[in-house]
Amino acid sequence: MNQSYILAKEIREHRIDVKETKQDCEFVGWREEVSLPDFKLKNLKAKIDTGAKTSALHADNIEIVSVKGKKFVKFTFTSESGEHHTIKSPFIVERSIRSSNGDKTIRPVVKTEIKMGKHCFDIEVTLINRGMMGFKMLIGREALIGRFLINPAKHNLLKPKKES
Repeated sequence: MNQSYILAKEIREHRIDVKETKQDCEFVGWREEVSLPDFKLKNLKAKIDTGAKTSALHADNIEIVSVKGKKFVKFTFTSESGEHHTIKSPFIVERSIRSSNGDKTIRPVVKTEIKMGKHCFDIEVTLINRGMMGFKMLIGREALIGRFLINPAKHNLLKPKKES
């Protein structure tokens, strides 16, 4: 089944607003591999989460620090291979976020560039310890709207196809 047919069916069945749906939207699966170049993080396994407004990134040792009168968030990211990355990023704001279990937490928000397939753009990310979760990163609606359509039956649709 071609993607144009799937899009047309989705618009009919789910009443997607055609004005909000760009012709050049690309499909993503329920999980994708992404990179965060500003943080020097590559090939992160991220879950697409339409239930989350803002994207979230795993972080340990989160501190808000002042450098020359400007606020930064300093945190540690541990990759799946166990490599530790200490990251410092400008502090944007703190937000109250309700998790999937209903608990509210106050989380720092940073802005960073994300690379998803051939697409690069800035997103806001909340920082939270996701150590017990299956994915170190969640991609929320704000990052997806106007850029991507989701096929929940597939995964890693943005990876370049290997030539045979």
